[in-house]
Amino acid sequence: MREEPAPDPLTTFIGRSLRAEVSDVSEEVLQDTTDAEVDRVHFTQDGDRRTLIVKRVPPHSSLEVKLLPHLARKTDRVPIVHARGIPPTMAAGWPWLLIEDLVDAPAADDLEAIVRAKIAVERSVSADGPALVALGVPRIARRGPLADWPEVIVHGALTARNAVRVGRGVVLTEWRHASLGAGLFDVVRLARDAGVPAGPLAEIYATGADRTLTPAALEAAEELL
Repeated sequence: MREEPAPDPLTTFIGRSLRAEVSDVSEEVLQDTTDAEVDRVHFTQDGDRRTLIVKRVPPHSSLEVKLLPHLARKTDRVPIVHARGIPPTMAAGWPWLLIEDLVDAPAADDLEAIVRAKIAVERSVSADGPALVALGVPRIARRGPLADWPEVIVHGALTARNAVRVGRGVVLTEWRHASLGAGLFDVVRLARDAGVPAGPLAEIYATGADRTLTPAALEAAEELL
């Protein structure tokens, strides 16, 4: 009796993650450094060629692996997460995510749209402070003029390079530097990276966050950078 060949582990992994039958699975290395390993997985599903991204990070940089699935359940302004894995503490493997392929997606060039995407993420987890802390998101104290601003999820590296435009709108990527603190910090960073005055974007953010922007609050956020 002829034995059936053993199933390919990568094919099995993608099929189980998507709960679908897939074939012609192959893997392409996009990054292999001490900071991250990023592979693009090509496969066929229902007659269509598709791709997903497998991202592995060192254990000491695993915040995104813990946080992103939670955010993705609450909002479509972050990458879609299909699966994740966090090896036991003593295991040699790195934590990983299986996420939608946004590597070649066009960068979002509309700074206002990026700010509005940030506001949408904040609102989606506005009641999840304790859960986010339990996931390992650090708290950053809000002092001085920012003390009465609400504690929100802060991206921590919000630039146009970490925002892409897809069919559903602007999606914010790279959440490994996230924290809980004053959201105005993200807006100031975005403006500074783009080389534009922070004031107009900060006004848009403050309106969306139901806050009144004061010069002192803006200055305090700028001093955090």
